[in-house]
This record gives sequence, structure tokens and C-alpha cells, in this order.
Amino acid sequence: MIIDFHAHIFPDSLAKAALSRLVENLRRYEPNCDPNAPYTDATASGLADSQGAAGIDISVIMPIATSTKPSPTLNNFAARINRMSEFCSFGSVHPKSPDALHELERIRELGLRGIKLHPEYQGCYADDKDTVSVVRRAGELGLYVLFHSGSDIGMPPPTHGAPEHFVRLRQAAPDTKIILAHMGAFRMWEAAERLFPDMGFYIDTSFSLEVYPEQHERFAHLIRIIGTDHVLFGTDSPWADQTYSLRVARDFLKKHRFTQHECDAILGGNAAALLGIR
Repeated sequence: MIIDFHAHIFPDSLAKAALSRLVENLRRYEPNCDPNAPYTDATASGLADSQGAAGIDISVIMPIATSTKPSPTLNNFAARINRMSEFCSFGSVHPKSPDALHELERIRELGLRGIKLHPEYQGCYADDKDTVSVVRRAGELGLYVLFHSGSDIGMPPPTHGAPEHFVRLRQAAPDTKIILAHMGAFRMWEAAERLFPDMGFYIDTSFSLEVYPEQHERFAHLIRIIGTDHVLFGTDSPWADQTYSLRVARDFLKKHRFTQHECDAILGGNAAALLGIR
């Protein structure tokens, strides 16, 4: 089974406008970014077509709550998507929302397996007291927490989710399963290598393997020190092409002599175990 642990969609009525706004930010801060992105229209049907063409069985949807105003809309949408056979969806809360901890309980009741937090989009440092409270409570509820980690090419500095922030977060919330996207810390991989061993983090491969081939030796070393049982294949669709990302991941794993068991685990087995999928 192949599972893309990091993908994005929007409700059909919002997808075009949301994607246009994100592309505008991307071009502003990263003028040399992939001119072909986005690779889907960011709707559920567009992603389903993409993953079908790629041979991906399930995509895990990662919504982001960008407003502090309490609203059930985003997580209600996630719950509807979660009922579709080709998708699994996380929910999201804004750490600064007065409703955040209550919404975590509702997320669990909706049957979602985790939440996505984005320190850059949400303007909250990963070791901020409100973020710590959310992460601790998520762990108590049995929810996983996936973070955008490292810098973001669509956002200006400072970086709110650098490796040192996650080390402090781990010390404050030792029992929560935390997944750090983009090979642990986007464009901050040297610090991730130095700081993340023995921290118990999961990492995903999204928007890293396929975008930074010059970093492949470092990525292979990072996977070894994190542990192959804590690595999850992801693409960040629609910002990367799922077919190409999967091909790059397979070639990378073969070139760097990962065993077949390790390859199967990274490409889907580890995700299936986390999500309770057989």
C-alpha cells in the first residue's frame, strides 16, 4: 500500500480562490519556484485523479486553521473528506483560538486521527505556551500532531518552527506523537541532523526529496538517524506532482540501499500503522 501522508485540498467552492492566493504569495517570496505548480486544482476530485494516476492508494489531507475565530467549518469539511475511501484527513486548530482545546475534543469525536499545525501560517512559535497546551492535549486525546517544520518559501522570516523550537516542544510534551514535515525541517536540515536524534519525532518526505536532489545524501543520513520506522512518504500536493514524487522516492530509496522492508514501511507501511489501516 502506498500512502501520501501530506496533501492539501479545499472545498470546491473555495479551491480556486485559495489556490490563487497561495500561488501569489509563493511567486512573491520565491520567484524561482516550480513554474508548473500547482499540479492539481486542489479539489477532492482533482487529488483523486492525481493519486489514481500515480498509483497512490490513500492521501492524507492536512488542513490548516488560519483564523483564531472559533469555527466548525474546516473540521466538518475534514470529517466529510475522511469518509471517502481514497482519503484520510487530519483536522486543525489555531493555537491562539479560545476554542482550541474544546475543538480538539470535537476533532476526536469526528473520527479524525490528528491535527495539522503550521507555525508560519498561524504566526505561533512551535514552543509557544499555547502551542504546547494544544500539543499536550492532543496527545492526551490520542491525536497525532503534524507540523510544518522549518522555513516556508511562501512566507517571510522569522521562522516560527525551527529545529530548536521543536526540541523545546518535545521536552514540554514528551508523550505526544509529533510528525515534522519536509524531512524534519525545511531548508534547516543540518540543524535537524544535529538536534533530532533520539527525540522520537516522525518525519515526512514532502516537498523535499523531489525538490532538493543535491540534499539526498543528507536526507539518507537523516532517515537513518531518525529511524526508518519513523519516516512517512508525502508529497505536499498540489505543490508537487504525486507521480513524480513517488518515482523520485522509489529511486532514492533504491540508490541509498534501503531494504525492501524499509522501502515498504516508508512508502506506506508506517503510515498505515499510525492510521490503523490494514
